[in-house]
Amino acid sequence: MTNELSVNQSQAFGSSGSQSINIDKSIHNYPLVYENLVKTHKGAITFDPNSLRDVIVAIADEYHELEQKPCDFGSISIEKKNELNNLSQSFYDEIISRDYEPYFFELDCFLKQRASENLQGLVGKIIKSLNKKILVGHKQFDTFEELLMSIENVLLDSQYASLCNKEDSISLFLFYLYANCFIGRKIEEELIC
Repeated sequence: MTNELSVNQSQAFGSSGSQSINIDKSIHNYPLVYENLVKTHKGAITFDPNSLRDVIVAIADEYHELEQKPCDFGSISIEKKNELNNLSQSFYDEIISRDYEPYFFELDCFLKQRASENLQGLVGKIIKSLNKKILVGHKQFDTFEELLMSIENVLLDSQYASLCNKEDSISLFLFYLYANCFIGRKIEEELIC
């Protein structure tokens, strides 16, 4: 019996690119778990796409009903947070703030309304898993936005049948996690909260 597990992933849309993951099963107690994991294209972040898919599908089902409402991030300095995490201020201003931040309040309400359901627990598990892996693997990426886009891309690649046309929901959820201090390195003000 071999102690290595290989997982091959082909990219969506018939691309010729593929990715292979070799895991030494002899050092893991639960090797079968690793058969369902995916790894970002740069290879730094490995996560369970099935859990993330389930949350994205739930968000996407409600996305058309979310209203734009202003958010107040006055308690933290987003500029300091972006600098600490190496996320460019222009990306935050031109993409996250303009296109996604107006939906954060409604998304937060939606997630809190589902607090007694499995979705809330799943979100908590995703946050813990992604955050620790991001903190360890972020140095493999030049910028934090590149890391976030890599997670989005590999999620779309691995779960294309379920997440086709839900790219906006993926971005919304990942940017919400970042802007609300669930993932990424934290500045002093965030640690107090």
